[in-house]
Amino acid sequence: MPVRDVEYFWPPNDRRIQPWFNRGANGIDGTLSSAIGIAHRNRPTVMLTGDLALLHDTNGLLAARSLIGSLTIVLIDNNGGGIFEMLPVAQFDPPFEEFFATPQTVHFDRLCAAYGVKYDEIDSLAALQTQVETLPVSGVRLLHIQTDRKHDAQWRKQHLAQLGAPINCST
Repeated sequence: MPVRDVEYFWPPNDRRIQPWFNRGANGIDGTLSSAIGIAHRNRPTVMLTGDLALLHDTNGLLAARSLIGSLTIVLIDNNGGGIFEMLPVAQFDPPFEEFFATPQTVHFDRLCAAYGVKYDEIDSLAALQTQVETLPVSGVRLLHIQTDRKHDAQWRKQHLAQLGAPINCST
């Protein structure tokens, strides 16, 4: 859902931020490798991703040793595929949780240690703002934000329904 959240909620502005998106039938294919490629010899780069998308391309971190530049990975870890919570298939469990949500039990701090990536647990919006206010000039780091997939889906359904509700313009 992170890429969709950017599309829905990022207000237009004049900050000259160049967004890149891996989208398509399987938008998670190679997202980490793409981000490392974008960050290489470029200005400091931020990747916003979900847990399954990151896990789908973790060996992309092997290229981190050769990175000339910096990549900050903001990981929204909702323990599975949040997009599927928004679809009608979510009401059929089983098999929903195992075959669609596909929850994982990865310890991202250990994964980062295995690849030599700096790891930080983020527990508040203020902590996230502090971490992205000034981006590093070299290396790869991961900012881990743990969320609740079911709660997030309910929030989206409620707020997106409100945003799409007709406006009463009666006088």
